[in-house]
Amino acid sequence: MDKNNDFENAVEVTSVTTEHPKSKNRIRKRHESKLHKTLRIIKNIICWGVLAILVLTVIVFMGSKVNGKTPSLFGYSVLRVSTGSMQPELMIGDVILGKCVDNPTALKVGDIITYRGSGQTEGLLVTHKVVVAPYKTADGTYKLQTKGIANDAPDPEISTEDVLYIMVCKLGFIDTLYNLFFSPWGLLIFIAALLLIFIDELVVIIRILTGHDKSPKDSDINEIIDRLQKEKLQQKAESDNDTKSEE
Repeated sequence: MDKNNDFENAVEVTSVTTEHPKSKNRIRKRHESKLHKTLRIIKNIICWGVLAILVLTVIVFMGSKVNGKTPSLFGYSVLRVSTGSMQPELMIGDVILGKCVDNPTALKVGDIITYRGSGQTEGLLVTHKVVVAPYKTADGTYKLQTKGIANDAPDPEISTEDVLYIMVCKLGFIDTLYNLFFSPWGLLIFIAALLLIFIDELVVIIRILTGHDKSPKDSDINEIIDRLQKEKLQQKAESDNDTKSEE
């Protein structure tokens, strides 16, 4: 009887391991596809995050260039230096992060602020350093005075109501993106980068649209497993019959 049991076990193992190599390969591929899907999800999260930053950057700069306005987000705005009046601290083309000023009377000497220009700078935004802190005038309003580092004379006094932002820091990386997006080849490079990031998804979409998507479906895998189980039971039943015949 021990030999017969060994024979049954041998038949069961042989039926599963040798009769259906293609079925085994498809099951193995299913496990590999799970790992591939997990990696794809991680990659998509990273890619969509990068894409969101790029799109936000484009919106901010395009809004500033087309509308002549400075978009702000969560109380912050990105500004680009267009003159050399603040050299060497701020060079032409530098991009800075500005924070909306809620209490301009709290500004102090040395702060770099952005304000609405007047006179020769009417309609422009000026980014200069505060040289005279806000003070209260006889009519009850508050004024301050600024100066460009490279300029010989200070600017005319301005009202604190014209102050928009105080500089937080320079954004070197955004400066590079700005120059890229507004260069002749910037848009083409941006589109090419998106294609490289999402090339896998594009290939899958093309395969589905053309009917060449051969990835196994869950229903196919279940059918394979059911067939293997039925064949295993059949082999066991035949082995039991052979054992009874020998007895």
